[in-house]
Amino acid sequence: MKDKKKKTDPVNVVLDLIIIIMIIAMIPVGFIYYTSKSYAEKPSFSQDAQKMGFLLEKRDYAAFIQGRYINFFNGDTSTDGYNALADYIEADFKLKIYDAKNLGQKAAEQTDIKQKALEQMGQLSVFTGQVDEMFGIEKE
Repeated sequence: MKDKKKKTDPVNVVLDLIIIIMIIAMIPVGFIYYTSKSYAEKPSFSQDAQKMGFLLEKRDYAAFIQGRYINFFNGDTSTDGYNALADYIEADFKLKIYDAKNLGQKAAEQTDIKQKALEQMGQLSVFTGQVDEMFGIEKE
């Protein structure tokens, strides 16, 4: 009594392989779809007021200015006061450099930028004293 082995149908083998390949291919496709959909729903690269406030509290002015440019390139205007403060900080930095190099015209331009930013920042103008102190610039 010999055991007879069932012959496997080659069509079933091919179909099984196709199913396995489709399952393996669907995992990365599903992951890509999920991540692209989540990025499309919320702009995760914008710097909101909470993030910018945190950077300001930690006195990380370089990242604060970087956040201003991130918002600029993303077209986000929801943090205009913070953006004005970032402009003020950047102008203060450039003013210190131009004063050290005796470039009066460029220093005057930075003073104008600081004044415009001061008008736009509203309540955040309380931080300008810290910034001026950091760069060693006396109040006018």
